[in-house]
Amino acid sequence: MCAASLAPALAPRLSAQQRSVARDGTPLLRSADGGTLATLEGGAELSTGKSHRGLTEVTLDGWIWSKSVDRTRRDGFDVIVTADGGENLRDGPNGALVARLEKGMLLDRRGARGNWVHVRRSGWVSSKALGDGEVETAALEEKKEKAAQNPAPDPKAQQPAKPKRVAARSRTASTASSDSTAPAAAPAASASGASAAGPSAIEIARSAELLARPDGDTIGTAAPGATGRVLARAGDWVRVQLEGWVHEADVRPSSGGTLLGVTAAELRAEPDRYVGQTLEWRVQFIAIQTADELRTELPPGQPYLLTRGPLPESGFVYVIVPRDQLAQFKSLPALQELVLRVTVRAAHTKFLATPVVELASVVSGTPGK
Repeated sequence: MCAASLAPALAPRLSAQQRSVARDGTPLLRSADGGTLATLEGGAELSTGKSHRGLTEVTLDGWIWSKSVDRTRRDGFDVIVTADGGENLRDGPNGALVARLEKGMLLDRRGARGNWVHVRRSGWVSSKALGDGEVETAALEEKKEKAAQNPAPDPKAQQPAKPKRVAARSRTASTASSDSTAPAAAPAASASGASAAGPSAIEIARSAELLARPDGDTIGTAAPGATGRVLARAGDWVRVQLEGWVHEADVRPSSGGTLLGVTAAELRAEPDRYVGQTLEWRVQFIAIQTADELRTELPPGQPYLLTRGPLPESGFVYVIVPRDQLAQFKSLPALQELVLRVTVRAAHTKFLATPVVELASVVSGTPGK
């Protein structure tokens, strides 16, 4: 076969004005002096302009979910990203991912189709992050092919199953910030279920049940494609943060104020946040002990449960038990699992990393429960 007959099979080279992003996570800057507007996906095509101090001016073009933006007249732009945590930009409605836009990013509106808005924005990227030729073009074509085979789900169709009503930490939606405001560190997931890109960012690969704790009760369902961020890991389990929207009529204030899924590591990292709060922890009973002078966080002579946990963590927890409730634990066999509601008294002791909590109630595990 002659060389001429091979030409149509080769991926076309990008023109000098059209370059592709060489790697995921490349920041799009507001100006040559800095200020991140978005993070770009490897293979995304950009129109390029002038270069300055190792940066190249580029134009980002794509489609964004209409519910995640609003109209604006700020600084000559038409649209502002309003979704908490930012939103994805795609190369077409339900198309391949192009970039992750920060909340407050200002954009030019180019048109609309259904629930999607066509937008554009110029910025700057590192010249070293731009590639050209068959390698980058092939990467882009591969992304488009995957997107065609597995189109992004319609955000309206991603509504999770109505969860059981469980007490959990309440969150207050933040107001939209301007394009000139630096984004908050580790933003929460967006209103459409997406979270900001970063080392803790995750995407749900297949329909998955959301549990209150490892091996615990199901409180909802996460749809494939929903994104969020990892808060903690324990064995084969990952604690994730996802956000979405429900009708106001389907929610009610938390009656118990019990926090679910908090790990001992989180407690030690943010003691001011959790000391005094009520948690629900699954622990493994070991023995009944009496506080001594080495455990200054407990009153001298105070009976407490020495337990392992919170499961599936492998550390220990001291559980203070009121004397009038101690009898229910005296017949427990060692290694019996308990689910307890406890109030945090100390994130750790003076000499050990062991949390000190006080029993509020027994959910399950003692005789008769």
